[in-house]
Amino acid sequence: MDSDDYPGMPPRSRRARRAASCQRRTRRRTTSSTRHTTFEADSSRRATRPEGTGGPPRSNRPTPLIALAALSLAAVVAVVGLLAYRAFDESLAPGKAQATRASEAGQDRSLAPVLGALASDSAVKTPPAQPLPGNPELSERLLVCAAGDIMLDRRVSDLIEAKGGEEPLAAVAHILKRAEVSVANLETPLSTRGSPKPGKDVTFEGNPKGIKGLSASGLDFVSLANNHALDYGPEALADTIELLDENGIGHAGAGADAKEAWSPAIKTLPGKRVAFLGFSYIQPSGFLASADRPGIAGARGVSNEIETAIEAAGRRAEFVIVSFHWGVEYTDYPVDNQKELGRLAIDAGADLVASHHPHVIQGIEVYKGKLIAYSLGDFVFDHFSRKTGEAFILEAAITPAKTLSAMAIPVYLDHNGKPEVVTGSDADSILGRLKEISEGFGTKMRIEDDVATLILPATD
Repeated sequence: MDSDDYPGMPPRSRRARRAASCQRRTRRRTTSSTRHTTFEADSSRRATRPEGTGGPPRSNRPTPLIALAALSLAAVVAVVGLLAYRAFDESLAPGKAQATRASEAGQDRSLAPVLGALASDSAVKTPPAQPLPGNPELSERLLVCAAGDIMLDRRVSDLIEAKGGEEPLAAVAHILKRAEVSVANLETPLSTRGSPKPGKDVTFEGNPKGIKGLSASGLDFVSLANNHALDYGPEALADTIELLDENGIGHAGAGADAKEAWSPAIKTLPGKRVAFLGFSYIQPSGFLASADRPGIAGARGVSNEIETAIEAAGRRAEFVIVSFHWGVEYTDYPVDNQKELGRLAIDAGADLVASHHPHVIQGIEVYKGKLIAYSLGDFVFDHFSRKTGEAFILEAAITPAKTLSAMAIPVYLDHNGKPEVVTGSDADSILGRLKEISEGFGTKMRIEDDVATLILPATD
């Protein structure tokens, strides 16, 4: 099953329904064929089994040799299985040797020169932006809003058709607009071209009219590094990038080749610059970008490359925000590779890590004075349960040295996937769970007036 395969929610488009139907028929034929073959094999074994099975062996049967051969075969299988498991396990663990990581993760070998070129391009640090005259402290801080997954297919697309492209984000746009920079994850291509990726159970065909809502909401950056960016192929990805460019929305994490996918989006503000990077640990077959192939920037087994990309971005901007698509769906707590990569990003120079994919909220960690939001939850997404409808917007004032202040604003997604800020018991439910999960990282929060304010540790 593909991630995001919500029960009871069939694909919206005719193309997707036909593809799903074809896949079901193929699975039924395959299952039927497998059962038939198994039955024939069982019948054959029964037909050739000697009478009196279970009694003493015939005198001419070489029992000791057969037993020895069976034991030898079992030992070989066990060794091969152990080696295969170790290889699989190592492919998921950040920090291995570069060649091994690239091989196990399926990362194209051309990634190394691509990252080398990015590092070379930014080898000389860009001169700092000029401080604002008379108010230099504003150049040293940045107000950021971060949100989770935006999906513009299925019932969300129906909402767009009924009420217009601005409708999905209409109730939360005022929050995004009050920040200097707002970021989210675009979990769908926006195109009418292409066809569903063969063999992928769930594919999203986002409504291109939804670009009006992304633009009107005040979103500055979206990550395209996720497991749906190429659901309808490279043409649809190219259309998505073109729409974002035409509407002034920065994007990172996917592109026409690896260099574009791994390059930061840069926004210049009065007195400062902000770089944005996106990486995905969830990597469907054929999704990774290479030197000559469109795709996404991966996060599995490429920790050194991620460090290089973040360090290079830091030489071009005063602030660096990193987005990860990672984690286990519908689980409250991050797994080890999330924690390792999030902290690695901060160590490499990220000022904020804002992440998504689990479809539920996870905790916030304060690491070396910087925030790691392990999952902000869904932001625009039709859903199937109370828990998957709960999310939050992270609003934080940050400097290159530390986080000055931060709060979580609770939102709930209605039946159509439209988010709205909630209050009262609805807010308490979301914020109470976020507070409880975050306490596992030593993060303290104060819930008051329908927001959760982080109590940040004192720093010099």
